[in-house]
Formats: sequence, structure tokens, C-alpha cells
Amino acid sequence: MIHIENLSKEYKTKKGTVIGVNQVNLSITEGEVFGVVGYSGAGKSSLLRCINLLEQPTSGSIKVNGRDLTKLKGENLRNARLKIGMIFQHFYLISQKTVGENIAFALKAANTPRREIKSRVLELLEMVGLTEKKDVYPAQLSGGQKQRVGIARALANNPTVLLCDEATSALDPNTTLSILRLLKKINRELNITIVLITHEMNVVKEICDRMAVMQDGRVVEEGSVYEIFSNPQAELTKEFISSVVSFEVPEAILNKVTGSIIKVLFKGNVAGEGIISDTVQQFDVRGNFLHGAIEYIQEVPLGLFLMELQGHPANINRSISYMEGRGGLVEVIRNGH
Repeated sequence: MIHIENLSKEYKTKKGTVIGVNQVNLSITEGEVFGVVGYSGAGKSSLLRCINLLEQPTSGSIKVNGRDLTKLKGENLRNARLKIGMIFQHFYLISQKTVGENIAFALKAANTPRREIKSRVLELLEMVGLTEKKDVYPAQLSGGQKQRVGIARALANNPTVLLCDEATSALDPNTTLSILRLLKKINRELNITIVLITHEMNVVKEICDRMAVMQDGRVVEEGSVYEIFSNPQAELTKEFISSVVSFEVPEAILNKVTGSIIKVLFKGNVAGEGIISDTVQQFDVRGNFLHGAIEYIQEVPLGLFLMELQGHPANINRSISYMEGRGGLVEVIRNGH
């Protein structure tokens, strides 16, 4: 669906050349929700704007539906862009036009026949849950409602790709969740490929299938959201994940712990099984939970626990082997005193 090869974007400034995107290679499959995560200045928005050529890449290629957009000009490029919708952080609605007129504007720009515009606007408003707001002006809408109008406008010309540039970062948590669920619904029902730029791992965890982490214009890690959450490799990725799943225990608490401290990770269905309680019962050890949670990523459980084990060293070792045999990934943080 989207193939990005050796993509670079440079900006000329008074202080010299700044590299926004640096030799990025990505393949995004049709129908998936792909997240790009990074701090401000990482190059993620520049990358997104290159995908629909709002930014002209310095080098490399971008193929969408098999066509290299960097080789298209004029009418061919305009037609290709019609199949790439875009949602912005700050909505960019026309304040002097009603909700219906804002959506109709995108249709008129694409030369949609006049007789089709009205029915298409009503169809889009129903899709985003704003049928009753057709004749309301943007100033009368909440932030979440404005973004729903932005989504409807982006979908106006039946795109195959939807680009979301920090689409929820101006919204409160509850509104963010409702917008993400709407995007996921659109993805599933219309099979639209979504590329979502964000600096929030909770957003990625909620709806993305795969993800890439960017730093200084480069992709430092890429893979399925589940695998990256369960086994992050890059230090930056670990830092991002710790904002969602934290294992920090106060030093004062750790100093009181005399047993061995282990970190246990259970993937998939085994996360919901009573493996730890079985272990404690079978091997004459005592367990003390210091931290723990079961996260659900794409509806698949991921169990993460930090715990103290007390008992004979041989029994503790057998306990660890047993948990590993049942599918757990065990890391010994500290051996007992």
C-alpha cells in the first residue's frame, strides 16, 4: 500500500542545512493502522507531509497504491492526492462556513457533481455522528466535534489512505478516546489505511497495529505494537513505553525487600492464567507483588509483574524455571540478601 524507500527531507536555514527526515524506509500494509512515535523535532510530521507531497522530499521514493508520487506532476499528482485524506491537530475548519459547507468544500474542490454533494455530506455526517450539526458553525462546536468534522472532510473523496498529524493532541483524554474509536471504526468498516503521528504511547496502544519510533529523523525501531510493548529494543522506545507501563518502585521500598526481585512478562492468553499463584504453591516460596498490571493491546493481554520471591535459593530457581516453562519471560533484577 505505502512503500517509502531511502526517504530524506532537508531544510535550508540561515544556520545551514537541517535534516528533517534521514534515509527512512517503511512499508505500510493495506488496511492497517500504523503509528509513528517520536518527540517534537524527531521528523515524524515531516515524514507524514512527504507521504502526500505537502513537503517535497529531497531524495527517495514514496509509492502509494503502486504509484511513485515523487514522479507525478500536475493533474496526475492532484488526482493521486484525492485518495489521501489528511486530519490536522488544529482542525483548520473555515469559520464562516457551516459544518455541512466545510465538508462540501472538499467535494467541490474535487469537482464532485453538484447533485451528489448534498447526499454525500449527509452520509459523512452520519458516519461521524454529527447529523444534527449540519447547519452549525465551527465556533459552536467542541474540540471533539470539530475534529469529527475534520475526519468527515478528509473522507469526502473516498480516500484509500488517511494521514493523521497529532489528531488528538489538542483534546482531553475522554474525547481522545472517542476520536480514536471512531478512527478504528472507519479503518475496519472502510478498510482505509491509517498513518497516525503522535507523541503519546497510549494513542498507539489503543488503535495501532504496527508502529515506528523516530529520533533525529531516523527510524530507530519498527514492528508490531504488541511485540514492541513486550520487548522494546531501543532506549528511546523503552522510555516511551515507561510512560504507559511503569515499573518504578520507590527506593525506600526496595531497600526493605530482602528476597530476590524478579520481573515477569507473560504474553497472550497465559497472561490471564494463575501461573504465579501455582508457582508459589508448588515450590515452597513466598511471593510479594511490588508492581503489576495486565495491559490489553489490540485486545490481546500482556501481563507485566515485578515481585519479590522469598525462600531457599534452590526453590527460587525452580520457581523461575517453572514460570519460564509456562511461557513467562523472567528477568532477575536482584538476588536475595
